[in-house]
Amino acid sequence: MSALIYGAYGYTGQLIARAAVERGLQPVLAGRNADRLAELGAALDLPTRTVSLSDPERLRTALDGISVALHCAGPFVRTAPPMIAACLETGTHYLDLTGEVDVFRRLADRGADAEAAGCMVLPGIGFDVVPSDCLSRFVAAHTPDADILEVALYAEGTVSQGTLKTLIEQMGRGGVVRREGRLHDVPPGWTSRNVDFGDRRRGVTSIPEGSVVTSGVSTDVPNVTAYIAVPLLVQSLLRASRHVQGILTWPPLKQLLKRLVEQGRPGPSAEERQQGRTVVWASARGSEGGVTTARLHGPEAYTFTARSAVEALQRVLDGTAPAGYQTPATAFGADFALAVDGTSRQIVEEPSRA
Repeated sequence: MSALIYGAYGYTGQLIARAAVERGLQPVLAGRNADRLAELGAALDLPTRTVSLSDPERLRTALDGISVALHCAGPFVRTAPPMIAACLETGTHYLDLTGEVDVFRRLADRGADAEAAGCMVLPGIGFDVVPSDCLSRFVAAHTPDADILEVALYAEGTVSQGTLKTLIEQMGRGGVVRREGRLHDVPPGWTSRNVDFGDRRRGVTSIPEGSVVTSGVSTDVPNVTAYIAVPLLVQSLLRASRHVQGILTWPPLKQLLKRLVEQGRPGPSAEERQQGRTVVWASARGSEGGVTTARLHGPEAYTFTARSAVEALQRVLDGTAPAGYQTPATAFGADFALAVDGTSRQIVEEPSRA
């Protein structure tokens, strides 16, 4: 069995490729830029396959002999459809790094196709979905008749060009919450609260985070809201953005912002990754009043992603790949996040609302 990493020469893709080699894996590196691919392949002594997502036939050929493809080239709302189509046609297990709610929704609709093809479709195998999905499953499982779930993210560190481009792509997109088992669109910055992340309480505001979708598969909790810790000014800007959503979706504006992003550095330095950290908080409340609250402390976001992605690749190569649409927790269990080096989980005693 062999693995393929598509978009391997991107910032996160390179981190994953190097971590895979350190783990003893020998993945095939793939992407559309032959020069960058050849340079990375030579540096890591790994085979390469140059292919564009816009060429379905060559993409299917590139998956020949591949048991699992890890898709690292975003924005996934644009790039996931051709890759998932090729994987379903070739029976190749599919993993990606998306955090985009619309991608989770679309791929969930391909669950029956994946089962028929005998392959697993598992989006969101990095930060933030791995820790949020796994912690959601953990607190829900420890709360009888859980009917309310809240998840909050805190991350220290800077972001890569790829992440910024994805955020730009999603500009003008409102929020998403789960209510009575169904997904509902809500305005940006729809609600806010305070959360204890261990060192101190921080203000958080609601976002369309992946666990709002994945929780519908990994838990039976009907009401889910996800948040992120941001300064009060950012919370205010998010709420204000609902009044200019039309402008934020204007394609020329998005293209201009993406070009500006490309003039910056690729992503956090090694020192910044070493110094950064992440905390995910989750709280489940039962219909009878029982509450389970827990925190997951982990390494910097890109470091977490590289480690969790390689751990997922290893498990799939070892034979753990249930067919159909999966989440990190349904595929590998609620403790999967703890397999990421530098990650710990603790149950905390606090009310679910501030």
